[in-house]
Amino acid sequence: MSDEQELIDRLNEALSWELAGVIQYGHHAAMVTGPHREYLEEFFLEGSKEARDHIEKANNKIAALGGTPTVEPARIREATDVEGMLDAALALEYDALEAWESALEIGEVANKGTEFWLEDHVAEEQEHVDEIRLLADKVSYGEAGLDTSAAQSG
Repeated sequence: MSDEQELIDRLNEALSWELAGVIQYGHHAAMVTGPHREYLEEFFLEGSKEARDHIEKANNKIAALGGTPTVEPARIREATDVEGMLDAALALEYDALEAWESALEIGEVANKGTEFWLEDHVAEEQEHVDEIRLLADKVSYGEAGLDTSAAQSG
């Protein structure tokens, strides 16, 4: 297999996660309930829109490299509660980040522009992971935690 074909295959793997994102985020936008529905519905709809934008760019890049973009989504995780939806979103973003990082590892086989595009895309995916980690309360602030006594003694 040529280096270019390996890059196309890796881009198609990343593309499959973006396809899954459109479906998963759209589903969760419709299914989210509770007091945070308005905000989370918008959050999931925005995630679906961003995934569609990524699909368009990835489709064009794969085609420009002489490949055929996949139409098969990767794993779609369903959930019916907010915690499960955020966990599913985080898992999706980790998988997508890993796929984009894999493509970046060999991005130089195409050209510098493709390599730079992949670097930007990896940075954007990492931002998604970071945001969802905060939303899903998956962040720990050190072993001792934060000293909240000043705020409590007010």
